[in-house]
Amino acid sequence: MRHFCCLILALCFLLMPHAVHAQEEEDSFDVDSMFETAEDVEVSQEEEQKTQPAVVTPTAGDLLQNIKLYGSFNASMGAVGKIYPDDLLMPFASFENYLGFTARPASDISVKGQVYTSFPNFEITIDQLYFDYILEDFMYITAGATATTWGNSLLFDTNILDDESEDVTVLFNTEHKATKRFDAIFTIPVGRGQIQAMGMYKSSNVDDLSSKYLSYAGAVEYPLGPLSIKLFGRKWASADEKAMQPAFGVEITTDLFGNHINLWGKVHSPRGDFEDVSYAKFVGGISRLWSTENMGKIGFVAEYQFIYNSHSTETVKNTSKSNHLALTFAWRHIAKSDVSVAAQWYLNLDENSGYFIPSLSFDTFSHVTMTFIAPIIYGGASYTYKTTFDSTKDLPTILLGVIFTLSLDY
Repeated sequence: MRHFCCLILALCFLLMPHAVHAQEEEDSFDVDSMFETAEDVEVSQEEEQKTQPAVVTPTAGDLLQNIKLYGSFNASMGAVGKIYPDDLLMPFASFENYLGFTARPASDISVKGQVYTSFPNFEITIDQLYFDYILEDFMYITAGATATTWGNSLLFDTNILDDESEDVTVLFNTEHKATKRFDAIFTIPVGRGQIQAMGMYKSSNVDDLSSKYLSYAGAVEYPLGPLSIKLFGRKWASADEKAMQPAFGVEITTDLFGNHINLWGKVHSPRGDFEDVSYAKFVGGISRLWSTENMGKIGFVAEYQFIYNSHSTETVKNTSKSNHLALTFAWRHIAKSDVSVAAQWYLNLDENSGYFIPSLSFDTFSHVTMTFIAPIIYGGASYTYKTTFDSTKDLPTILLGVIFTLSLDY
């Protein structure tokens, strides 16, 4: 799991408006159409040589103007220890860096790539490497390692494009996940909405090209009044060992009295001979952000999750149901100061277990933040940070830590 300070910093920025990468469209200039009705005129060879434009060879500087570089890094060090019921101290240091580029060799084609590096595990991976192509303003084609995700939930996982066999409740997790699939995405705008079809290829042996490694997904998204409605579905690859049954679902988002509301649900087709769904999941949430010049930025996210899981055979059907609640709150730069507070809370409603993570941050130096955290794990729940901490029904586990973080976007 990625270091805990990233979770705290990510939380503080969680409710800020997300930047969306939008592809620019440039109008093409069709020179030939200007002469479709012109009469032919004879031109002497001497005059023709005078009127022909000089051949211009692109220079390295011209090519570099079409490439934009960007990046971000995060270096941290600190210590987190268990202070109850026993003690355990864990000092740590880490470094992460993202370096990417966007190139536009033509008005209808763009290429994007991003490389991730980290310490101490010395991971170097290609996060993204793909191209976008605009086909006659009718269809947008994207192909490559896109790391595409679907789902607008901020706390619980609503990404139907992941390949996990079961939805494990992991909250406040910013652990890096490398791109391990090749995507081909076809998007057709329809009025204010769009239709999207996606093919995903995932295989550990890239030389073994086979349809058994290919999975499919599709979605139709369209706004109706104040609602944005998205219907989606996915079929897993037959060779995927973690494959689930085909899934279908709907996502509805809207803004009501300044609050952003998100409703999401999916069901999977039956397993075995029982005529019921094999898996179902529902997530509903509400969020809001207040931003004032004098008080700073205040925001919260609250979400509820319900999971139904049925493992069926020819004679036995085992089912389970679970209810979960999560809340995150942040107040950045209180009253124009360098002080920020945040809190994260997760509760398993069926087992009355979970964890509560308050934090206090100070912007001590330029680009440097010092954060104090005090996680409390209770009711038999577990939480993983460097190592797994467990609690019991009778005794909670209390942690205390301080983290210094240097971060910068460039």
